[in-house]
Amino acid sequence: MAFDKLSQLGPRLLGEKSSDSEGAIKSAVQVLPISDSYREMLLTFGGAVVFDNGAKFASDEKSPLNDKDGYQSLEVLYGLGNGKNCIEQKAAQYAGELPTSFVPIGESSGGNLICVDGDGAVHLWNHESQRGEGTWRIAASIDEFVNRLEPDDSEIGSTEGIIESESFLDF
Repeated sequence: MAFDKLSQLGPRLLGEKSSDSEGAIKSAVQVLPISDSYREMLLTFGGAVVFDNGAKFASDEKSPLNDKDGYQSLEVLYGLGNGKNCIEQKAAQYAGELPTSFVPIGESSGGNLICVDGDGAVHLWNHESQRGEGTWRIAASIDEFVNRLEPDDSEIGSTEGIIESESFLDF
C-alpha cells in the first residue's frame, strides 16, 4: 500500500489539510487517473506532503537531471485542497507549459515536476524545457512510482553526484 511505503520516509503535511477532501478527490479525478491506493493516500494526508527522511526515486528513462547513481530527489508530493501545493492549483499554473495531458503531482529538485499523463504513467518534466520536450518516463503508474521511493540519505547542499558538465549551476 502506498501509505505504508510513504510512512518509511517520514511524511509531514505541508500547509493545511483540505477542508473538503471528498469534494477535492472528485475534482482531482476529473484531471488525472487515481488508483484506490493513491486515493487513500490523498485522503489520509489531505494536503501536500514533504519527507523528513528525504525521498528519492530511480526512473525508467535516464535523464541528464539524475545524479550519478540514476536518482532524482522528490521535494514534495502535491495534495488536495486550495493551497499553493495542491494538484489542481499546480495543474492550472502550468497548463500552458506542460505537455498535453500532463498533470503535476509532485516536485523534484530545482522545480522540475513529477507528472501523470492521461494513461496513468508518471514522468519527470524539466521546467526549463519547451512544451512537449524535456520529459522522461519515471514509472508506469503512480503506485509504481510511490513503491520506488527510497529514503534520501544524501546531504543537503552536497554537490556529490552532480555531473558538472551537465549542470547549469556554477560550483
